[in-house]
Amino acid sequence: MATSGLQEERYARLVAKAIARGQPAGYFERHHVVPRSAGGSNAAENIVCLTAREHFLAHWLLYRIYRTPATARAFKLMANDQQRRRGRDYAHAREVMAQSMRGDANVSRRADVRAKLAANCYSPFAGQKRPEHSRLMKEKGLIAGTRNPCYGRGAAQTGVLNHMATPVVGLHIYAGVCRWETMTAAAQALGVSLQAVAQAVRRGARTKGWRMERAA
Repeated sequence: MATSGLQEERYARLVAKAIARGQPAGYFERHHVVPRSAGGSNAAENIVCLTAREHFLAHWLLYRIYRTPATARAFKLMANDQQRRRGRDYAHAREVMAQSMRGDANVSRRADVRAKLAANCYSPFAGQKRPEHSRLMKEKGLIAGTRNPCYGRGAAQTGVLNHMATPVVGLHIYAGVCRWETMTAAAQALGVSLQAVAQAVRRGARTKGWRMERAA
């Protein structure tokens, strides 16, 4: 609801000047003459090209005219973007916006809105495999469990097929030198994770006192 005829007149003059001038030379921003929150559309006749300063002033005037959460939010965002402040107006805009987000006024907390969001986020593949994914798994033999032809064969893969299966040598200041046929065996013997052994080998570092490296 309008509260100031003076602000409406100033806004009308700003818009009329911009329409008469047309698109500014250089940088400009598109602006809704009638805000969408007030029933305005995206139609060409409701769009005007403004300079950055004019755009800031337009939203300041719209906030002074309507004093609604929507115009307060738009003015606050514009003020943040332009790194400018308008004293009491800006403070009041922030208060209006904050009040509009409290309790039941926050639309994201309304039961009907939350239900709508949940419905729109639902995936038709929830709880089931995607057909194309299942087909690719079968073609490549990637079947879960004991039906997977690669099940239990990880330790048997050597060289580039499985770097975890390559032999490693450990050197300890007291225990001396020890060789393990796989990184998994080294991890089990030392009581550390396989990741710790792999990182020690890759960095030439130590794990649990052992300096690890690939066997020659």
